[in-house]
Amino acid sequence: MYISQMIKLYLSLCFSILVSLVVLPVAYATTPDGSTPANEGVCDSLKTATNGLYGLCVAYCKAQDLDMFDKEPPSIKILENYRKKMQVGDPDMPCVKCVMQSELDDMVSDGIASCNRLITNRISITDNDNLNFAEVDKTPGRERCRFVDVNTTPMTVRSHVIANDKDLTVTASERAQMYFDAIDATCLSIGK
Repeated sequence: MYISQMIKLYLSLCFSILVSLVVLPVAYATTPDGSTPANEGVCDSLKTATNGLYGLCVAYCKAQDLDMFDKEPPSIKILENYRKKMQVGDPDMPCVKCVMQSELDDMVSDGIASCNRLITNRISITDNDNLNFAEVDKTPGRERCRFVDVNTTPMTVRSHVIANDKDLTVTASERAQMYFDAIDATCLSIGK
């Protein structure tokens, strides 16, 4: 009798250790930018908006962390669903902006930036010293952009398809051209 109780105790101890080895790594997992989806503060303004927009915003912002520029990013379907669900008065997706002029200005401020006009529809700028990078592709039907800054904590990564506004006041082509022109003007300002 004593031996069977010891065997049961031993098996339950082994099972407990096995479960903890499987569960603990999952509990401590992190996202690429170090922020969990529940802490994606940029979407907080949508908590009182149309039901479901907050969750789609968190999913979209997290999907941008994947940085899949040359492939169809998963965020495009999420953005389409967000825009379908939007109602009058709801804000557009908060984390849809690709690159801001202030970020471009910071990239060229140290004088070590380089520009690449890859093909007629694609341009990028890289700050080799600070490891910042911005790129826009304005190819019709493939409008997308990305921005990476490894100096921020957590690292900033924005990569997404540029889409039409819901009311079509700005098309994807126009928005891509706007980002393209901003990078091009920044390149020209430093003589590149």
